[in-house]
Amino acid sequence: MGAMPDPILLSLRLNGPFSARGPDGHEIAGLSRRAQALLAILACQPDGRIERGLMADLLWSDRGEDQARASLRQELSVLRKALPADLLGANRQSLWLAPGRFTLLAATGSFLEGFDLPSEGFEDWLRERRNRAEAPPASPLPAAPLSAAPHAQPSLAVLPFEELGGGGDMFADGVVEEITGALSRVHDFHVIARQSAFALPHPLPVPEAAQRLGADYVVEGSVRRAGERVRIAVQLVNGPDGRTLWSERFDDRLGDLFDLQDRIAALVAGQIAPRLRHAEIDRIASIPPGDRNAYGRVLSALPHFWAHTRRDNTRALAILDQALAADPAYGPALAYKAWALAQQATYVWSDDPERDRAAALDLTRRAAARVGDHAPSLVALGAAVSLVSTEIRLADSYIDRALAIDPNNAWGWLRRGWSRNYAGRTEEARRCFDRAEALSPLDPFLFNIAFGRASSYLREDRFDLALVQLERGVALSPGSEWAHRTLAVVLYHLGRLDEARAAVARLKQAYPGLTVERLRHSVGPTITGMHRGYFEALIASGLPEG
Repeated sequence: MGAMPDPILLSLRLNGPFSARGPDGHEIAGLSRRAQALLAILACQPDGRIERGLMADLLWSDRGEDQARASLRQELSVLRKALPADLLGANRQSLWLAPGRFTLLAATGSFLEGFDLPSEGFEDWLRERRNRAEAPPASPLPAAPLSAAPHAQPSLAVLPFEELGGGGDMFADGVVEEITGALSRVHDFHVIARQSAFALPHPLPVPEAAQRLGADYVVEGSVRRAGERVRIAVQLVNGPDGRTLWSERFDDRLGDLFDLQDRIAALVAGQIAPRLRHAEIDRIASIPPGDRNAYGRVLSALPHFWAHTRRDNTRALAILDQALAADPAYGPALAYKAWALAQQATYVWSDDPERDRAAALDLTRRAAARVGDHAPSLVALGAAVSLVSTEIRLADSYIDRALAIDPNNAWGWLRRGWSRNYAGRTEEARRCFDRAEALSPLDPFLFNIAFGRASSYLREDRFDLALVQLERGVALSPGSEWAHRTLAVVLYHLGRLDEARAAVARLKQAYPGLTVERLRHSVGPTITGMHRGYFEALIASGLPEG
């Protein structure tokens, strides 16, 4: 006999007046208006789950981000006491209703009849849900199959944005056009022509719009203007099921409309590209390893590559080798392997750093003829060259070309910052790191942005500022044990010798048998010039010379 299903803990009525009943069938008392809205939003998500920041923005869009998140925490605390245990889940990223433990009751009437909330974000959401319910059914079209090519890329469509309180000057259309153009330069995914997206009947549920356009992902949003202020809300949505993957709002002042459109497009494109990369990595993870194409294998290697540990970097190299076995001429796999090999030497993970440096340079030459205008691969080539050689001009040529193609590539700005560090142009380096973080504030390489700033301050002997950034980087990436070598140098120069010795002890524990001689032999020539007293400080802090 099969196991009994878990009992239903919550029954919601969303058509007509809102109603929430517990497992005993009685109305749940004491729910605030925002608590009711929260439950309605969760219940309408395809999997009952939503990103925490998006929920805060929907329910408290009139408040700043920190204040909205604090209000959400307080509301959740009260709501959990009113709801049955084990129904409402939450962590730092998401909120969810336990699958299979809630149900929607059939009822007549308009969606959330008579419901209102003093939050523009929620009112926009409510209007969109009501429009979706009233939209006439469209004739189904077969979904466009994903390409079976060895390195097929996902497709993305930018739908027309809803203009709220506008001035009839087609400002929202201009924003969409600029975003579409900015995303088209990324070359990590195929962007469907704006004309096709605008030709769809409106409103149309996202899964149906995605199906008609053959899009794996959809960008949608709204523009609201009030006086001299403008708020643009943007969402990245999974095409097949309409699940929100990322959302953000951008507040600005009206002025030069074209300049404003450019700024918003740059910020949106800069943040959507890494979010879509993460979504694709999650999708690829559900495909058996033996069935992944070269593109899928490269994506599978990236989380290991950016983990910055010896074990993960070795794993990334193995996966990239699998990609190259499937397609020996696949440019991105060649480029990322060059970068990973350069990391092997630079971070003292290699038993033969000279061999790995030579192999990295050889791969950059092979890849350069095959990556075309793929900006991330060009960034990888620039990173590899700068880590293992003194050919900074060559490295810059790759990075500059990548940023000319895609000016919103956060990794490009990150590597340009490091390149400027190597050249001693520290103020310019920090501007590059600031640009990288502004474009991708949750980037997996955020720790390396912090380490880059620390290196710029180290070159200027501004050891206190370097320490702040080093500690931030270590907190963001505790597995980056190699960073303790620079941490020891900074602590030594601050006169904190005991802490410097502790950092060297941590370094020696992570790298048994490490000496200054081995370190000199491993790190690239550009790294050794980062500070004149680098190795002397390590020796004074307890690292053996040889």
